[in-house]
Amino acid sequence: MKDLLHPISLVVATLGFLCLLRDVPTRRRDAASTALAAVFLLSGLSFLFSITSMWNYLDHVLGTVNISVPLAQGCVVALLACQQVVLTYWGSPPEVARRRSHSWLWACFAVIAGLLVLFALLTPSAPHPIDFTLYYAHDAWYATYLTLYVTAYTIGELFLAGSCWRLARRSARRSVRVGLRIVALGATVTLGYSMVRIGDVIATALGTSLTDWEAFAWACGDIGAMLTLIGWLVPTISDQAQSVQYRIKQYRSYHGLRPLWQAFYSEAPEIELPIHRVDRAQRRRFRRISIRLYRRVIEVRDGRFMIRQYLDVAVRDASEAHHRARGLRGQELLAAVTADQILAGIAARAKGTRPKPVRLAEFADSERQPSRPMDDIDALLDVARHLAYRPARAPYLERVFA
Repeated sequence: MKDLLHPISLVVATLGFLCLLRDVPTRRRDAASTALAAVFLLSGLSFLFSITSMWNYLDHVLGTVNISVPLAQGCVVALLACQQVVLTYWGSPPEVARRRSHSWLWACFAVIAGLLVLFALLTPSAPHPIDFTLYYAHDAWYATYLTLYVTAYTIGELFLAGSCWRLARRSARRSVRVGLRIVALGATVTLGYSMVRIGDVIATALGTSLTDWEAFAWACGDIGAMLTLIGWLVPTISDQAQSVQYRIKQYRSYHGLRPLWQAFYSEAPEIELPIHRVDRAQRRRFRRISIRLYRRVIEVRDGRFMIRQYLDVAVRDASEAHHRARGLRGQELLAAVTADQILAGIAARAKGTRPKPVRLAEFADSERQPSRPMDDIDALLDVARHLAYRPARAPYLERVFA
């Protein structure tokens, strides 16, 4: 059972660690993010050390029989402490979180030190990657070792389940609430492993054995651990999915603005911001889609500014009448009229004919009031879509172009 479930759990932990690793450099000062990445790394190592082939390999390389036991269980104790660090920073002020995190980490070091000392007192024997607990069940030092480990493990999982449920009720983010509840469920499932291990100690004292419960213990440990790791990943995956969606929207917006940008650029190439003068490092930054989109928006805004003095109120009135007759209303109407104003303004600038001051008009979409950062870009995209399918000479504006 162990060699069947551990590789699956190892894959889950590795994928989670790689998923979190992408954000670690940008969140170096975020103790919670670092601790969460450590949770996945330590979890993966605990599963790796417990796989039979790795168990035998470490015995051979390190020259100590069954050395995988304290290595794997030390990783488990450490990841339990790191999980508490994450929850502490998520649910407490920084000063309080720092103090509590230090307490958890010192307790973790004390338990690991105790496990190493007790392991060193065990009588050496042949490797037992499958039945280690059953083999040493009658060893007094191992009973002490197992009691210390199971006590620390059970306390850690109980604290984890309780803290997650409490923090989930307080969190305003749905992904965090869902993730924490999955973590709490996983921690609860792992208590089945604790119960069997506690039963091993009691059964030994009573002169019996829980051999038939070994598969259940490993199943609870691995399934609970996988649920815990998946729960920790839910908020991260949600954030990264939103980030990907935002980047996709940026790419689509950048290309969607091209008809509008091209209309201005064909009449006034000087709107293009020069980047050949900046150094190579800055030029690499200019290749990012966020910078490229920002540049395109600024260039479009510059183009609009250049033709403002060529906007004729007659164009706006004629355009509004035409599009109202087509059934356009609201923001769609404003975008369609603005597209006509841009075409007429570009044509008037090319001819050098300006309307009289009393006949100057504002862009129709200037009435839109953006409430979010992308609203301004959305307004330009609406205009670009109307411009892309608009003939250069609209019949209802012929007298303006004439």
